[in-house]
Amino acid sequence: MYRNLDVSQLRTLVTIMSAGGFRRAAEKLSLTQPAVSQHIRRLEAVLGGPVFAHTGRRLELTPAGRELFDYARRIIALNDEAVARISAPHEIAEFSVGVCPQLEGALPDFLSGLMELLPGVRPTVHLGLGEPLAEQVASGELDAGLLLRPPRAGGARFLGAMRLAWFGADPAPATGPVPLALCRQPCNLRRHALDTLGAHDLPWRITYEGPDLAGLRAAVAVGLGVSCLLANADDLWGLRRLPAGALPVPEPMPVSLSVAPQTPVAVADAAFRAARHALRAYPITGRPDAAAGHPGRPGRRSGADHVLVG
Repeated sequence: MYRNLDVSQLRTLVTIMSAGGFRRAAEKLSLTQPAVSQHIRRLEAVLGGPVFAHTGRRLELTPAGRELFDYARRIIALNDEAVARISAPHEIAEFSVGVCPQLEGALPDFLSGLMELLPGVRPTVHLGLGEPLAEQVASGELDAGLLLRPPRAGGARFLGAMRLAWFGADPAPATGPVPLALCRQPCNLRRHALDTLGAHDLPWRITYEGPDLAGLRAAVAVGLGVSCLLANADDLWGLRRLPAGALPVPEPMPVSLSVAPQTPVAVADAAFRAARHALRAYPITGRPDAAAGHPGRPGRRSGADHVLVG
């Protein structure tokens, strides 16, 4: 008659040793303390003797318990490796990702990270404005999207908050409407910039409006207007940052990875890890491991942003 070791019970044993006690292990595993104790008793039934020689403040394994613990770590590692490989189906030949243009500098690291974490999967990239990309992810046309927007959908994950700043070839005027260079709607960064000015009752007028970031950068570089961009736009694109105090400092803008409903969990996890690593050089605050949520936007809206204030 076979006697089988239960992986969940082995994981409980390993967690008890790493956490330093039954209570802490119960918290980490989202179990009750009696359930944790029951797992150990069942392991003892298979082992034919006690697992722990002492379970007070000082945890001490019996000789047989130490041998079981060594096997437990190896079995759990092999189990987790197998689950990760199996749950990322090999028939997924392509993984389509939408990336907003402001984050295109992260693409090399993001793609290399994806290919390392998902061997055999060929990522394809679609550059575009955040809102249209988010709609394509929600409809399943894209598998994921690396976007400047809060994680609104159920499959979206918060990556941090991107610091922003104002850029332009000339200082913003001391009086009169602020000359703005913006991308066309729908654009989250456009809305964020107008919210910032509106929250401080600053009038504005649009002096440049284009469909993409390349044209916007050119307009800012030659002085057609000022624009709210990533705080490292001077390093990324050689743009001139406005002097401190010229305009109100924009609130950081959430960055998220949106994931389509059909995307396997293991694939989504790999994409999140690759995105988090790829953004390490960007001016991001409140990363997932240090933040309880994502920052809000300025409380006041400037009104319909297609109206020119002159």
